[in-house]
Amino acid sequence: MSETTGIFRKLSSKLDHTPNDIPMGKRLGAYFIDWSLGGIISGFPAVLLYGVITGKSDMFSDLYVFEALGFERYWGMIAGLLCLLAAILYYIVVPCKIWRGQTLGKHLLGLRIVRKDGEAVGVKELILRQGIAIFLMEGTLFIISTYIRQLVTLVTWVYVDAIWQYIGIAFTLLSVVLAIYTASHRALHDYIGGTKVVLALKEEEVKKDTPRQTEKPKPEQQKRKQKPMPAPQKKTEKKRLPKKNGKK
Repeated sequence: MSETTGIFRKLSSKLDHTPNDIPMGKRLGAYFIDWSLGGIISGFPAVLLYGVITGKSDMFSDLYVFEALGFERYWGMIAGLLCLLAAILYYIVVPCKIWRGQTLGKHLLGLRIVRKDGEAVGVKELILRQGIAIFLMEGTLFIISTYIRQLVTLVTWVYVDAIWQYIGIAFTLLSVVLAIYTASHRALHDYIGGTKVVLALKEEEVKKDTPRQTEKPKPEQQKRKQKPMPAPQKKTEKKRLPKKNGKK
């Protein structure tokens, strides 16, 4: 028991325990919006291509269906790549270029993804958080993760779908525990991306370029240099007073 508690304490010491007052209801709501709407956008290219190639209007099942219906294997690969591009557009490009640090779900519910230090997220953080952590590691609930697993299977001819999914479930459960039961409410993808989710106040604008902060002290330095200038004027006024008295 002592060994297990020691291991638990070591793991706990590496977690972020900084309090974060983000409402979990809002975060779950944003997650649901991004899961549903992001899933529709991510899966739409495959559904569209399926209808064009096969001429069928029934429900699209997976990327394997093209080969199962007698079409070339590469049609499934093309569909998977198009879905991946759509997912990148929704989950990475939008929070990077349109709403800084916000997917549509977070934008509607007033949440924002920022770096751990509170500064604005960049492309690197979003790729690590959304692309690597969510898409590849813990995205068992996201349709794009399913398509990525199927795409890898089609390309490599090795069936990795099932084992990858089981590993993803474990990562997802760990992420949920971290997001709910730690004071910082940082999920696993937040630790990987070096980010956190905070309330986005309308009055606050996240700074896009951190180097600009280093340029702010320059005007203050110029003002400090200008402050000693009035001193010589006082000295000249004192020198003029005796001259006026002498004339009288």
